[in-house]
Amino acid sequence: MRSVRSIRPVAIAAVTFLSAWDARAATGDDAELARSARLETILRVALERNPDVAENQARARAAEARSDAASRLPDLEAKYEQWGVPLKRPYALDEAQMLMVGVRQTFPAWGSLDARGRAAAEDAGNAKDASRTRRQEIAAQVRRTYATYYKADQELRLHLEHVGLTSRILELARVNQRTGHGNLQDVLRLQLELTRVHTDVARLEREQRSSRALLNALMDRPADAPLGPPEDLSLNSGPTKGPEPPATVRGEQSSPAPHAVTPRTDIAALEGSIDANRPEVAAAARTIRRDEALVDSARRSARFPQVMVGLDYWYMPTFPADMRHAYSAMVAITLPWLSGRRSADQREAEASLQADRAALVSTKNTVRYELRDAAARVDSARQSFSIIDQDLLAQAKRSLEVTQAAYAAGQGDAVGVLDALRSYLQVRIERVRALAELAASETDLERAAGTLAVEGETR
Repeated sequence: MRSVRSIRPVAIAAVTFLSAWDARAATGDDAELARSARLETILRVALERNPDVAENQARARAAEARSDAASRLPDLEAKYEQWGVPLKRPYALDEAQMLMVGVRQTFPAWGSLDARGRAAAEDAGNAKDASRTRRQEIAAQVRRTYATYYKADQELRLHLEHVGLTSRILELARVNQRTGHGNLQDVLRLQLELTRVHTDVARLEREQRSSRALLNALMDRPADAPLGPPEDLSLNSGPTKGPEPPATVRGEQSSPAPHAVTPRTDIAALEGSIDANRPEVAAAARTIRRDEALVDSARRSARFPQVMVGLDYWYMPTFPADMRHAYSAMVAITLPWLSGRRSADQREAEASLQADRAALVSTKNTVRYELRDAAARVDSARQSFSIIDQDLLAQAKRSLEVTQAAYAAGQGDAVGVLDALRSYLQVRIERVRALAELAASETDLERAAGTLAVEGETR
């Protein structure tokens, strides 16, 4: 009973501490994300918590530890021998002819240890480059998924707005039918449109849940963890929403304003620094330097012998007293010139070096293609967004306003209103999709150019 009483205060204190910790966590990043899904916060949390990032960082630390060990001498060996102990009395060491205690130290071929140390250092650098690459990949995936989350959220809002607008037009159609200015066919068409929009809403809700779950997974949160609405991508991307088109007088035919010419991506400037910015290129170059060190090590191991030095203390209990204590020294060397293994090792290292030099050229070609492909997609996305934002959106809105006004005045029919309403909704959806595509394309361009800013990244 006394032990239980002594444990109870400790347990209460532990529960209190954990509750306070959970409350503090709930009021931090998770509470902020539940209110509003800010891209900056999601990126920071993902890079702090993502297990893939943690795995690559741990592997980089392990490679660095291996690098420290690679340039050290082999372990010092201790030895013990006993000679001539009688089998009838194996415990009678005082009757043995000789008892020996000694040490051995092996020295690798001259210069080969330093070469292996250089190779291990390049391997450690490769692990760091791999960690940088993974951080950039996670950051790019977060930004692309965020664009998808934004697109689903905005499309859902537009469809819900479309539901409300269609419902109001449906009520107007019913009023026109009762007053003799419309017919039942208009009402049925609008009811059918309303049902179709409800189907789109269900699909968009599924897309929104899917992108929310992926963002939570990237942040190492439960899939159903609350995530607030995304902030406007216009705050994060280059293009911004154009001015709201002015209201038009019924029947007025105004010409659309010419869209601005979007600037093209400066490929030459990005290509000039891509080798220094892309960790994949740095890793391929490190691999070549590692192979060069391994070739040097293989050549030295084939040219110079490995040396072993030993020193022993002898105790001979059966000898006269003045001869019982003695020592011995030894030196042993390998004979690499008589072995075909060393030359085979050298040929293997040289062939690996040749292969990795070709791999470096291939890597450079690949990253340059990725850069140009991403730049082309960014330029196309900018152009598309500019046309939709500055031309099509204003035209579709003016068309809807004119058609609505005519239908409210008893002119036209529901078909015209539906077409104008669908066109306006479609253009607004296309604008959201174009903005999301632009954000994703800009992310791919920054990733391809190696300029994607990642918090906590070190080179």
